Amino acid sequence: MASSVILVVLFISVLIIFHEFGHLIVAKLAKIPVEAFSIGFGPVILKRKFQETEYRLSLVPLGGYIKMVGEEVQGPKTESVPPGLGFQDKPLGIRVAVIAAGPVSNLLLGFLLMFLMYIIFGVKFLAPVVEPSPGSVAARIGVLQGDRIIAAAGETIPSFDRLERLLVQNAGREINLTVVRDGERIQFSYPVPKESLEIQPLLRPVIDRVRKGSPAARLGLLPGDTVLAIGGKPVRRWDDLVNTVIANAGTRIAITWKRGSRVFSDSITPAVERDQLSEERIGQIGVWVRLPKRSLPIYTAVWEALRRTGFVVVQTFVILYKVITRQISTRAIGGPIMVAKVAYEGASWGTEYFLALWALLSINLFVVNMLPIPVLDGGRILLDLFGGIRRRRLSEKEVAWAANIGWALIGMLVIFTIFNDLLRLVRK
Repeated sequence: MASSVILVVLFISVLIIFHEFGHLIVAKLAKIPVEAFSIGFGPVILKRKFQETEYRLSLVPLGGYIKMVGEEVQGPKTESVPPGLGFQDKPLGIRVAVIAAGPVSNLLLGFLLMFLMYIIFGVKFLAPVVEPSPGSVAARIGVLQGDRIIAAAGETIPSFDRLERLLVQNAGREINLTVVRDGERIQFSYPVPKESLEIQPLLRPVIDRVRKGSPAARLGLLPGDTVLAIGGKPVRRWDDLVNTVIANAGTRIAITWKRGSRVFSDSITPAVERDQLSEERIGQIGVWVRLPKRSLPIYTAVWEALRRTGFVVVQTFVILYKVITRQISTRAIGGPIMVAKVAYEGASWGTEYFLALWALLSINLFVVNMLPIPVLDGGRILLDLFGGIRRRRLSEKEVAWAANIGWALIGMLVIFTIFNDLLRLVRK
């Protein structure tokens, strides 16, 4: 428990410190004097001055801050700093670069964590083991559940993703399919439907990971176990297990699983959780499906990390848009309690999941900080650009007015997210 709490504190602190460190590096490169750089907030425990900057270690470890000379629009000048070297004295491009360096550092950190995850653990993929929809063309020509497609339209099929892309490219055409069934190769002539894909990946009900402290862990389920039945229903694919567990939150149900040649039977009570988007009460037992993995060379890991980072940025904006347009409930927005809870649960899933979650939150921090809200980095950039367009910097009164609006918005958001967090705890 204590180690997980320390891990959560480290998790959040690194995200914010990395952000502030980005500001520090670019400010130094731009020769802007930095008065203080602090790891943590509150009373200073240790401090050491190097050149003009005092580096501090403060009591509260959640975050940090940087204080640059001349950061305020108006105010007392620092006598030891020659005119023209303060932050506000620098050209617009340099000021924007210094401000943007914080969120960009979080984006870079997210990419590096993704890269590290792919290098250490490889990448998971869906095997081209399929199940055709009942009554579909694929079912009528003889494709069966559990067939492994090894070739289609003259191409080797290494994964279901490749098969899916190929079927989309050949919609409305007739192609050759080669499948392996019980060690035998079988060929089909398959007219690909134009409307929608009717061949889905088959996920075997094999457990890859068990979350610490979960109902599955307390029962004794282990990675590699195959679930045979649950709730009195046979389990042929992973979705059968998931659907039964979700529908039986808080209800004790029978479960049968296989480990090697041995078969076990017992009962399990899915924990009651609340879906973050739909707010529905669902059941969870704390297991993760086993998927095949492949190791990646460095250049492929770099590309995968870049692609995934870009995908997360786009999806974060999409989710924000859906929340604003009420396509997703505002109850889905979480605050510091939710972040701590997610980080704590992420630690219980293991290193790979934790790295993925860490990367996700770091990229999310980039997106949030780039929003055009005064006091956030995106808002500060917008105000500087506005001043540059009209060829006159904002006055102290205008900056204060914008900051008050920004702090009011941030304050309302913080109160709202903490209210959501507390509501989740009460309603759980």
